[in-house]
Formats: sequence, structure tokens, C-alpha cells
Amino acid sequence: MLRTSRRPGRRALRCTLCGREILRGEEYWACNGHLSCGDCFSELARRELAPCREILGREVWL
Repeated sequence: MLRTSRRPGRRALRCTLCGREILRGEEYWACNGHLSCGDCFSELARRELAPCREILGREVWL
């Protein structure tokens, strides 16, 4: 008999950036529909904060 630690019908959580399964007890971040493992957290933060990004000397004047 094959045993699994997951409950029947319950899908595994996966990082939406790298696709790695997020294991029970492991921290992860959920933001705007994305799930991020610890390894991809900096990439998720960079993507989410992209609209706030500025480059000194390239300010936009409206």
C-alpha cells in the first residue's frame, strides 16, 4: 500500500516563480496571487516593488 503524508484531494503548494514544492513547516510568502519560497523571495519583492523603482537622474516630470 502506498502511503502519502498529504490528505487526499489536497494539492501541494508550489512556488510560482521556480515551481519548487513548498514543504510542510517551511515558510513562504503569498502576495498578489503569487507564492514564493524562501529562495525566490528577493525576486518576488523586486517584481512587486517594480512600480516604485526609480533611477537617480531619470526622474519623470509630468
